[in-house]
Amino acid sequence: MNEVRNGEAGYTLIEMLVVLLIFTTLLTWVSFSILSMKDGNEKDLFLSQLQSDLYQIQSYSIRHQVPITVTFYPVTNKYVAKTATRQTILSREISSSFHITSINSLTDITFYPDGNTNRFGKLNFKMGDTMIQLMFQIGQGRFYVQEY
Repeated sequence: MNEVRNGEAGYTLIEMLVVLLIFTTLLTWVSFSILSMKDGNEKDLFLSQLQSDLYQIQSYSIRHQVPITVTFYPVTNKYVAKTATRQTILSREISSSFHITSINSLTDITFYPDGNTNRFGKLNFKMGDTMIQLMFQIGQGRFYVQEY
């Protein structure tokens, strides 16, 4: 009764190869879509962190009534915020995926106790083929980030 007939013992080699091919194709497709999501998330995290840090520095300057200078260092890929007495308020290393470009109209900017900045200009960051521009506007300490 427990006899195994010829051809009913299991899967053929062709059937296993087809299943393996489908599985490999799906796995490859998923891994490539995850990589593009990772880059997008990393960029969004960087932009969010940069804006949050600048708002925090501006708020600190207003709350404590002291000017704070934010200096961007392209060589070490970081930015540091210090008071006039050289007390460090914030120091942040930028992810190795991003680089501060050398073609910037400013390398430091000061937030005054009234919330304004000492000047206006732009700072460029590069991530692969993507350029991100941090633009400080004249008056009222406003800034925005755009991608191009």
